Amino acid sequence: MREAAVQEPQVATSGNEALLQRADLLYCLAQAFLPPPSHWTVCDWAQPLVDDLTEMAPGLPGLDLEDVKAALAAECARWAAQARAGGGDTWLVEYSRLFLVPPVPVTLNAGVYLEGALGGSSTQMMLACYEMAGVKPDERFHDLPDHVAMQLEFLARLYERAARGDADAQAMAEEFAAEFVHAWGGALQQACRKAAASFPAAAVFVALARLVRQTLGDPGLV
Repeated sequence: MREAAVQEPQVATSGNEALLQRADLLYCLAQAFLPPPSHWTVCDWAQPLVDDLTEMAPGLPGLDLEDVKAALAAECARWAAQARAGGGDTWLVEYSRLFLVPPVPVTLNAGVYLEGALGGSSTQMMLACYEMAGVKPDERFHDLPDHVAMQLEFLARLYERAARGDADAQAMAEEFAAEFVHAWGGALQQACRKAAASFPAAAVFVALARLVRQTLGDPGLV
């Protein structure tokens, strides 16, 4: 996503450090829901993710990373066992099985969870939110505005602005999360859980979807 030219915000103070940490975490989670480099194994992908999450954790009290770490460790162990037997797919292949190859077991287009279809009114509402905030989808990103990664990056940008003194950005982020992310977060987590019965790699995204919900204070999370 690209931001339109805006007035240079103030430098973040220590009191806003939590907002910056939340922004960094959302950037990290947005990246996790995008296709990985073609040659990476799950272990190549998992280690920097775990390192980043662990580094952020002290700035976000109450953040529970154990599910994510356990899921990543289990998937790395599964890949290692396959590699020893002469197999083991790249993480892009596993990602594609889940999210890209029709009929996809799990969709990352949230409009499907919200309305049961692609490109509906919720997608247009999200695009309107981006435009209102002066944020434009990156032209290199070839997907609809309701893609999970695009929404998480948008929220990250809003929290980053809030940390630097934008008085409206945090309220905008919380309203967006309540209107959209809280409405599809549980459905995405459940879809990944269902897919894990046939595609074990989906267990990683069960944990990541739960972490998204936790980060944004989803009231439906138990």
